[in-house]
Formats: sequence, C-alpha cells, structure tokens
Amino acid sequence: MLPRLMPHPLDAALLEHFGYPEFRGVQREVCAHVLDGGDALAIMPTGEGKSICYQLPGLMQDGLTLVVSPLIALMDDQVAALRQKGLPATCVHSMLEKHDRGKRLQLALDGKVKLLYVTPERFRVEGFLDKIRSVDLSLFAVDEAHCVSHWGHDFRPDYRELGRIRSELGDPPCIALTATATPPVQEDILRALHIEDAARFHTGIERPNLFLGTHVVDSHEEKLERILEVFEQVGGPGIVYTALIKDLHRLETELQRRGFEPLVYHGKLSANERREQQQKFIESDSQVILATNAFGMGVDKPDIRFIVHYQIPRTLEAYYQEIGRAGRDGKPSLCELLYFEEDVSIQRDFTEWANPDQDFLTQVVQLLAHAGERLHALDVDTVRDTFLIKNRRDGRVETCIRLLTTAGCCRGELGKSFDWLRTPDADEIAEMLPSDKRERDLKGLLEMVRYARADRCQKAVIHDYFGLPLEEDCGACAMCLPTSEWLDDHLEPAARRAIPRGELPEDDDIVSRGDWIEVRGHGLCAVTRVHRTRGGTRVDVERARDLQSKSFDLGRVKWRKVPRD
Repeated sequence: MLPRLMPHPLDAALLEHFGYPEFRGVQREVCAHVLDGGDALAIMPTGEGKSICYQLPGLMQDGLTLVVSPLIALMDDQVAALRQKGLPATCVHSMLEKHDRGKRLQLALDGKVKLLYVTPERFRVEGFLDKIRSVDLSLFAVDEAHCVSHWGHDFRPDYRELGRIRSELGDPPCIALTATATPPVQEDILRALHIEDAARFHTGIERPNLFLGTHVVDSHEEKLERILEVFEQVGGPGIVYTALIKDLHRLETELQRRGFEPLVYHGKLSANERREQQQKFIESDSQVILATNAFGMGVDKPDIRFIVHYQIPRTLEAYYQEIGRAGRDGKPSLCELLYFEEDVSIQRDFTEWANPDQDFLTQVVQLLAHAGERLHALDVDTVRDTFLIKNRRDGRVETCIRLLTTAGCCRGELGKSFDWLRTPDADEIAEMLPSDKRERDLKGLLEMVRYARADRCQKAVIHDYFGLPLEEDCGACAMCLPTSEWLDDHLEPAARRAIPRGELPEDDDIVSRGDWIEVRGHGLCAVTRVHRTRGGTRVDVERARDLQSKSFDLGRVKWRKVPRD
C-alpha cells in the first residue's frame, strides 16, 4: 500500500482558509517567498488574485499583518469578504465612530485579528503609529502600490511616506502589489518603500478574453449613438466611464430620455448613495452604471461584459487598470474608448492642476501661514479666488493643500476645522514638487493619445508601454479584427443580457440626479434620486434650507427646474 502523501502546509492553508484546491499563477511562489521573510513586488492583472499573496501569509504567521489600502470602500469590502469566511480581519478608518475605531484597533493590539487594514492617512492620526509599534508585525503589505510613485497614474502623497513609516515600525518584511507599473514606476516604488532588493513577480498583463477597440467620433451625439449600439450588441452589465461629472449627468439624461435607467457613481454623491449604487450594480446581471474614475477599485463583480470610456483617460496605466475590471469571469468582454480629439484638453487641464509649480505652492504657503485669525474663515474657493481669476475649476489649490497636509504643515479641512502647524522652507517645497513630474505626466497623456490613434495592434502598443513586448498580433483588438466580427465569434446572442428599460418619459423637461428644482412651500431642493413609474415621476431630494430629505410626486406638486450654472 502506497503511503498517503501529506499536502504542503501552503496548499493545506489555502484550502482551509479560502476553500481553493490550488493556487493560480505565481501566487504560491509569492506566498512562499513572503513566508520566508523576503520582500516582494507583485505585479498581477486585475482579477488574478493579488490579495491571496499577503492574506494567506498573514493568516499563517504569528504576528499582525498591516495592510495599507487607498480607499475606505475597498477596505470595507475586503474585510467583509474575509469575515464572511470566518477569518480574523478588521479595518480602521475615518468613517467609523470613534468608539468603534478604538475597539477594532484594540482587537489588533490584543492579537485577536491577524489582518488590519488602514489607509495611509491613518498614520497621521496622533498616537496610532506608537500603538502599532507595540505589536509584533509579521508583514507590511502595500496594496495598489502604484500610488507610492510620483510617476504612477494615481499618486497619493501619503503613500510616499510609507517607507519612512515602515522604518519606524522596525522594517518588517514588505510586499507591494499593483496591477500596473511601468519599469520606472517599479523602481520608484522599491526606492520609496526602501526595498530595492525585493524579489519581483510579474505575471504579465495579457487578458485574452478582453477585446480592445477605439471608436473615433466627431461629436457628443456620435458618442451617444455608439453607446446605444454597445448596449444593443453586447448587453449588460457594463460601465461607462466619464472624466467629468457634468458629462455624466448629461449622458444620464439622454439615456433616460430613451427609457434607460442607468445607475450613477461619482465623488459628489453622499457616501450612502455611492454605497447603494455600487451594491445595486454588483447584484444586477444586466445593469449599466455611469461613473467617474472614483468607481471600480475593489468592486468584486466578475461578469462585467463591457467597459466604455466616454472620454480619454489620462494615462495608459489608468486605462488598463479600469478595463481590467471587465471579464473577470474569463468570458468575452468589450473594452472600447470613444476618442474625441477635443477631450484631450480635459486631461491636459487635469495634468496641469495636479502639478502646481513651486512658486504657486509658495504663494499658498505664505497666504495660510500669515492668515492669522482669518485662517478659520478661509475655504478652498476663497483661496482659489486669491490666485485664480479665470478658471475657478482649476484644482491646483486642492493639490497644494494635500501636499501640505501630508507633510504635516497643516491638518483638517479648509473652511471647517483647519489648523496651520508649521511653515515649510524652500528646500522642502522643492521636494514636494519634483521638477520633472509635470513633464512625465504630460508624456503619459501623450502615450495615451498615441494608443488612441494607433494604426497597429492595440494590445501590442500597451505591452510595449509596460516593457512587455507582444510577439505577434493579438487577434482581439479593433486593429486586428473588426469589432462586430469578434463579438459574433465570441459572444453568443443567448449570453447577451438586455439592459433594462422603462417606459419612455413623456415630459421633455426631464429631471435627473444632481439637478436643482424649486418646489412650492419647500424652496430650492437638490435631486438625489429619480423614480419613474407608470404613474409618473417621483424624486427624492435634499432641501437646501435645512438639508432634510423629502420625496415628491412631481405630478402632485408645483415645481420648476432651476437651470445649472
């Protein structure tokens, strides 16, 4: 009788904790390296299971694994998924009540949880770092590590401090994880985290089930026509990304006029609204959501059948990160960019606003440092009006405040509870704004435009950008094969789920989320939700005078739509 072979501890732990019979790709190799105490940089496409690479080692070791994550919603989702499996994990963030934050942190300090998720901003909270120093840290995990790099597509100043913070915690083993990082960004991540000799695990970026296409248009009307074609040819669920909230609202209104009832997600919605819209999308098997790039990170929905970019993203990294949310179930999905040349100016503006020069930052510092008693009366609009006359949408003031907050020069929020703590000198201001960052960012936008205009295999263009040449044409992009032909070959008609539609509204003066209306007896109200029924239109609103929530049947009250500025 042959002896029974015992499973390797890693394989046994994977099955015990997550129910998976085997690892995917390089997961096992990464986990083994981390368990041996090695530092690592893991670059794996969205949906390839990066989280296992720190979660499993964290559960198998005696100490605490500290996970730094960029978004509160992302942390909440990951912790909820772990706890649903009965695994000891928690998170601490600003959206929790103070008592709850303290209780959760104490669980980690007492060794009752193995994985503690925090945002990088949490290290600025007085006393937090000292408390973490008192526990045995087995692993320091940095998720979405591209946020560390000045040259990455989603740079977060607080991420830049993680190398110093890790040193203050005794330099525990570190793993950095991302789906997209060019060779220069990889080097910058390793330098910033002080893990220059870390092992690199790169699984490539190929997603053969994604069809990439660029559809050149000459007007917003052509964009709408193409989106309706995608709805018809592919079906849901799907995401349409817009760069501007005003364009999102305009597209929402146009779709409503055609009987569609899309979900929406953007940064100006309340936290509850964002959470509700996201949950509805996750639970739907056919719905469409219109979103800015605030939506998507951490959204665990495997069956997204299309992602359309209504406007060009700022970088190829951002684009590939966003389309990576499609087809995580391995089934065919369409990813299409609607290229309108005028849209490039939108991203050019965003790039300029993200890169104020040192003189501008110095002027903001001088204003805040010498405001005296006026400091608490200042808000972002007041500061912006001081320096910016022509373009009130210019975001350079907000960028400066973020940089100064990260550097510990100020705290709080302008116009609410803002304190000036110290004044940086010229050398420190220069360190906050690398001289070549603006140039690199503009080059990133240029690469995105080159991709949109490419006359060769589009997947090859992306592979070249990430330093991973593609040896032959992919056969899954609009340069290699007509989109309609690929859809006919790969997406069976029975698999195309029709996007839900209601009755066409009769009222031409449609009201949509984000509109302002004036209701007799209630004054000015902001529309937060629109319900269209056979009986008419009902809206949920927030009343401007006292922020109370109300609900009105528009056919039963006197009201008028207030034009937007």
